[in-house]
Amino acid sequence: MSDNCQHCDERFKMFQSQDQENGFFDVSFEVKGKLIHAHKFMLASISEVLKRMVSDTWNNGEPIKIEAYSFKDFSEFLKFIYSGKCSFTDENIFSMVDLSEFYQVKSFQHRCDQFLSKKVYTAENVLVFLGSLSNYSLPLFEKAVWKAVKENGINLVESDGFMETSKEIVMKIVKCKNKIFSEENLFEKIYEWAKNQAQKEQEESKEKIFNMNDAIECELTEILPYIHRFVVKKGFLFSYDELSEILDFVYSPVTVKVINSKGQPIFGMLLNDSAIVANIKSLYNNKSMSSRGTPWWPTNVKVPSTQSTLKKRDDVEWYLFYYFNGDLGMAHRTAIHNIYLLK
Repeated sequence: MSDNCQHCDERFKMFQSQDQENGFFDVSFEVKGKLIHAHKFMLASISEVLKRMVSDTWNNGEPIKIEAYSFKDFSEFLKFIYSGKCSFTDENIFSMVDLSEFYQVKSFQHRCDQFLSKKVYTAENVLVFLGSLSNYSLPLFEKAVWKAVKENGINLVESDGFMETSKEIVMKIVKCKNKIFSEENLFEKIYEWAKNQAQKEQEESKEKIFNMNDAIECELTEILPYIHRFVVKKGFLFSYDELSEILDFVYSPVTVKVINSKGQPIFGMLLNDSAIVANIKSLYNNKSMSSRGTPWWPTNVKVPSTQSTLKKRDDVEWYLFYYFNGDLGMAHRTAIHNIYLLK
């Protein structure tokens, strides 16, 4: 055993002992009424989040309260920090992944990803795992899931729980290259899913007049470009212009992301006009100006002479647009008047 490994073992034994008299602990966590003692150096060296948490500015000497996790799960997390080992189970893996993400411990997240990549995924559990872990960066897990779907012929749209799954998971399913179901079957199931979502919205709505078709359309609009061949089968939901716009996006869509000062992103798709795309790419990482709460970027481009074909819609909250002087702006749909809409 190397000296480094021996030192790690000694630190871990000291942590395991939880002996306040001889353990030289300088920080404590209160989890569900129980205390866990630790060392600031061990925590600060592995995570910027933990470093800020145990700093003198944050920590005034009182135990730091942990509300979101169980005592057992948080103890396992600290065990990994001290020893590089952790006991993963089907019961705790979701909490472990969330701990790794919240405290930004990349090595722990990778270990979670490795554990998930070795699991067996079936029609009974695949949507549960996809739904619970869709917001985390777990490339090995995602690769293993889609490999299992392909090799085991798992028809996700026929699986239990599909009707309750999130739009994010539905989008991943329709984007999957190795579909084992027909596009027509996929459209029928997704239409059924959208109708189910709309019905739940109707039950929660306080409006006396509820337009079911509009609600279904809102659920489907982002999804349909990926299954466009069967859009016309439910053409009564969409006007000619709306169908045209959806099908236009199928061919060469470009995704634009704008991030606000709080780090919250908003996404949109626009047609692949080379001049407009080049203009927006030139603004990469550029902070916006602000006028009366409306963000804008000085670009001074020539606004297209042809009128924009894009029209305002109730289900789209924010739009990118050109001012008539050629600057790029972004505004809520209620503030859009007589400008060249991009998306």
